[in-house]
Amino acid sequence: MCAPLSHGQKTIDWGQDRKILSTFAGPAFRKGGLALNCGGGRSMNLKGLVVHQGDSKDTSAYTHRVKHLAECLTRRSIDCDFLYMKENFFLYKQTTASLFMPLWAKTLKKYDFIYAGCEGAGQAMFFCRPFVRGPIIYDMHGDALAQSAMKRQAESGGRAASPPLRVRIVARMALACSDFLITVSKPHAEALIMEGWPKDRVGIVRNGVDLNLFRQLPFPERPEFTFGYAGAFQYWQCMDNFIEAFEKVRNPDIRLLMVGFGPDEQSIKREFAEKLGDRVKLVDRIDRASLVNMLQPVAVFVISAVNHPGIKHAFHTKFAEYAAMGKPILVPDVNEIADFVRKYSCGFLSDPSPAILAEKMDEIARVPLDTLSEMGKAARRMAEENFSWEKIGDDYAELVRSVVARFRRERR
Repeated sequence: MCAPLSHGQKTIDWGQDRKILSTFAGPAFRKGGLALNCGGGRSMNLKGLVVHQGDSKDTSAYTHRVKHLAECLTRRSIDCDFLYMKENFFLYKQTTASLFMPLWAKTLKKYDFIYAGCEGAGQAMFFCRPFVRGPIIYDMHGDALAQSAMKRQAESGGRAASPPLRVRIVARMALACSDFLITVSKPHAEALIMEGWPKDRVGIVRNGVDLNLFRQLPFPERPEFTFGYAGAFQYWQCMDNFIEAFEKVRNPDIRLLMVGFGPDEQSIKREFAEKLGDRVKLVDRIDRASLVNMLQPVAVFVISAVNHPGIKHAFHTKFAEYAAMGKPILVPDVNEIADFVRKYSCGFLSDPSPAILAEKMDEIARVPLDTLSEMGKAARRMAEENFSWEKIGDDYAELVRSVVARFRRERR
């Protein structure tokens, strides 16, 4: 007997007809020759299966996005079930999941579309293509190959700069069985098209933000912290590069707030404390509502990155959250978020090299507070116009209907 579906703390057998809030949402990419016809028809009653390579207790930004956007689709009459691979014995190991997924063949036929969340879920569907009646929508989220290469390069001290063979095989399998690709950024979408994917089978789903939770904060009259960072400290966050830059800052009055250290990141926290002393306040991970309050005395938010394909094809989740709180953002000029900052004049751009970044931070500290406040208002406007869940939910629901409708037409 196949393992059950699960959502949160509830477990639901395959035979039960019960709704589960699941899947994700976002707008199609409509610029630069990538326009999609989303006229799939609002009257279609659809049901999809979300195959997620993680588990229901995962607290990562990606899983948060999947769960939150699930509600967006459900509100638009697209019902979905949610299958967490790590909560099913036969699907737990990414390298063998594709061999066992056909055990669910009978159930897969019930769904109008399959959403495969990241490369692990994508490759799990490799042998299931004959058993599904609708399109497989593969959410790449970012460039898994480039990010894996970046991680390997960091771990090897630069000796190895290519992704492991296992990662390459998994990525190839995920692409081979997909009908439609979704990513988070324009550069990655364009790269996929250059690699041969039809432009009408590639779309963009931005990382969204809850505009009520991440409310616009009043700009502080006397900011306690010049700069603030909130998030995790994985290798792709490139925080070592930022800390090296902050050590080079000349102005001793510039202070930094960093929030988000998890239990396995305490050694990183101690390292930063030793390097920066009383110039930095370090706070462990807290809930999102508390986080917003914690960030009130910050003048400028920070995103750290380096010039690497894994970063070029990314679109940081925290960018939308920062913008929604109405503060200017300092970003490296290495990927698409820099284009948004230019367009809305809502922050500062810098070369990611530590020396230049340090000079930029010294320069920002001299900017009048009124100017920073106006930049913050522009950032909030950017979030409202581009990253609200309402906008993302509306656009993605139309995209799903369009993809399903075209799939059905092509198989008549």
